[in-house]
Amino acid sequence: MNPRIRRTLLGASAIVVAVAMSVQGASAAVPNPLQYSESEPATAAGQNDTATTAQRLYGFGTASWKNPAATVHGTLSPSPVDIATGNEDNGAIPLATPTGIGTGGPSAITTTGQLGDGPHGNLGDRTNDFDFYKVTGTAGHTLTVNTNGSVASTDTVVGVYDAAGQLLASDDNGGVGLQSKLVFQVPASGDYYVIAAGKSPAGDFPADPNNSGSGHGSADTGAYQLLIASGPVDKDFYAVQLSKGDVLGGSLASAGKRLAVYRLDGSVAIGSALSVTGKLPASSPLPRGEVDFAYVAEQAGWYAVSVTDGFGPYDLTLGAFRPGTETGTSEQTFFLDFNGSQIDTTPLGGPGVRQLSGLSAFLGNWGLTSADESAVISKAFAVVNENVKADLKAKGLNPNVDVTIRNSRDDADTFGTQNVSRVVVGGTTAESGIGRIGTAQSIDPGNFAHEETALVQLDRISAAGGAVTLNRFLTADSNRVAFVGQALGNLVSREIGHLVGNFDTDPASPTANLMDADGNFPGLYGVG
Repeated sequence: MNPRIRRTLLGASAIVVAVAMSVQGASAAVPNPLQYSESEPATAAGQNDTATTAQRLYGFGTASWKNPAATVHGTLSPSPVDIATGNEDNGAIPLATPTGIGTGGPSAITTTGQLGDGPHGNLGDRTNDFDFYKVTGTAGHTLTVNTNGSVASTDTVVGVYDAAGQLLASDDNGGVGLQSKLVFQVPASGDYYVIAAGKSPAGDFPADPNNSGSGHGSADTGAYQLLIASGPVDKDFYAVQLSKGDVLGGSLASAGKRLAVYRLDGSVAIGSALSVTGKLPASSPLPRGEVDFAYVAEQAGWYAVSVTDGFGPYDLTLGAFRPGTETGTSEQTFFLDFNGSQIDTTPLGGPGVRQLSGLSAFLGNWGLTSADESAVISKAFAVVNENVKADLKAKGLNPNVDVTIRNSRDDADTFGTQNVSRVVVGGTTAESGIGRIGTAQSIDPGNFAHEETALVQLDRISAAGGAVTLNRFLTADSNRVAFVGQALGNLVSREIGHLVGNFDTDPASPTANLMDADGNFPGLYGVG
């Protein structure tokens, strides 16, 4: 591998997988998952709010005497209370709907409303409809306002005013999509006024917050759902004991909006505010949900899983498994097909069975001939062996990696048999119906599926011009065989990386990685 670009499948990825571990029936359903209740009272915060004070789940894990599945029932306080939307007109500070927050009522509320109704909405003077809500804040507390959960097409903005009518903070699209999320530190105890409004090119907020008819017009309209909460921010941490190489998955239902895993030293290993498991294979036992994560433990010890960014009750589902293959039971094979194949592109997101051109059809685009094909394959094959075998063994979680790389020049095509996955190197977007250079059937943390397909297409990287073509870097003095073979080997290794469980990594990170997200092509190709 190019010594200046020492990119491996493992460098910076939180999802690193030892592909040589024995099958332990990880995908079998667990009939009776452990049930835990959060020890912190539902109305409190601060007892399990750090990794060091995490509530320990002693019975959960992969040890023979433990249960690999658990559900934790917890609450991010305060729990919201539904209130009725105020009557129109509530479009100014003097007309604000009382919430009861800070005056003996709930510490958090939810409500629904409609932007565009009332005397200043679509059927009125059309100066814009605003909805104000009154809260009494406590100095040092956090005031959270969000419209997450609103109709997706409603473009909301939110803000916080003080009693003098000064806008102290606002947010447009800090929530999901067009929805808003504002977190505001209350500077002094007293009354504050939350505004929910529609996005307007003429101005989002009223010229005078004490006058409901002082809007600028042209605002977005529609239904919204609003949450307002005041108090210390609650974070819930749970400690789980893992062995090196354990595959930990988690998913969240209801209140929480973010999950994170903390390493033994307290650093964040992985965080997620969305579902990252959309490409899990069906055979994976990892939990799935609207917010979920997958992580492979780098060493043995107690890790912490946090639930944050929400209010109210939640269910945290956890699963811990050993990886899908182990030495002594099975050897995984990756077959590199350079000949061109008829493949079913459906598992890759394509339109069905398609015939793809082989490597030989693209050699001329790089200034190579058919006589160079074998040398290009040899170079690419050597690069894949280094990336997928040598580097995994040297830098991964398991020194006993047992994986075989075969290719269509030297070996019979055994795809379709047990523990054989393939990477097809060839084809064009027109042939496959897939617009990406590389694509893998799954991203499989834990490597539970072993008979999958990946594709590396060659039309764009062999084009005469374009941002991703290898020809950008080829000169009259280039060793074309070596460069093309290096680039193909790294591209193939990247797709194998997805199949064995690696997500894309950040191309801006100072740690070089073959799994860097699209856009870092010079590094991926080994330029230099």
